Amino acid sequence: MARFTALFLMAASLMGVMAAPASSSSSSKGMAKLNTQYKGYATYFDNKRNACPGVKYSFNEPVAAINTALFGNKKGTNVCGKYVKVSLRNKPSKTYTYKVVDICPECDKNSIDLSKVGMRQLSKKGLEAINWELVNSPDKSSTKPKSKSTKTTAVAKPTKTSSKPSANHISKVYHGRGTWFSDTTGSCGVRFSQDDMIVALNEAQMGALYGSRSRCGDRIRVKANRYCSHGALDLSRAAFKKFAPMSKGVLELEWSFV
Repeated sequence: MARFTALFLMAASLMGVMAAPASSSSSSKGMAKLNTQYKGYATYFDNKRNACPGVKYSFNEPVAAINTALFGNKKGTNVCGKYVKVSLRNKPSKTYTYKVVDICPECDKNSIDLSKVGMRQLSKKGLEAINWELVNSPDKSSTKPKSKSTKTTAVAKPTKTSSKPSANHISKVYHGRGTWFSDTTGSCGVRFSQDDMIVALNEAQMGALYGSRSRCGDRIRVKANRYCSHGALDLSRAAFKKFAPMSKGVLELEWSFV
């Protein structure tokens, strides 16, 4: 049965998505070692960070982004153009190979992001515990994603919505990734508690911070979904726990203004 929860918009901007809480070492300039196994988590990304300007790619391809701590130097030696061999931690015998095309600044030290196509080939979930290693070239013996069009590679086109707030936002249903945040102040200028049922809306859909076009103080109706796209939210810890344990890290949500 679907679970719905009404939340207040108390913070204005969503600058990133947390696949897992980032460690303090994520600012280092180290690079992952070749042929060395790392244990972390995989989630998906759908926005280019342009950390590998010489590598062209599409989100219709199974590609990967590496966390900041193991990415290397953006202007020097880094992982751009190399490959990662990935397997589910509970199914280590089956591996998938993805080309490294970007950086993941929100990822924990040993975690990575995959394109939606790549994530769906690995799992139907939005977050998975994985083993991975960096290699110079694809391993022919690994299980590679098939190039033909199947249900696992088909990506539904997101519903077109205006980035500017308008009256018809009230009647629309949005889909996106939901994570949690730990702040107690936001861009709306209102202090709040992490025990409150509140949410931070992404910048594109927030509108002006002040005045009649601001979404500060509005309510939304949220349903935990399976695998969707567009319309990301950050939930307070109290709100996140209404749907899943904090350890889950990422939810797939369906929500609308009310």
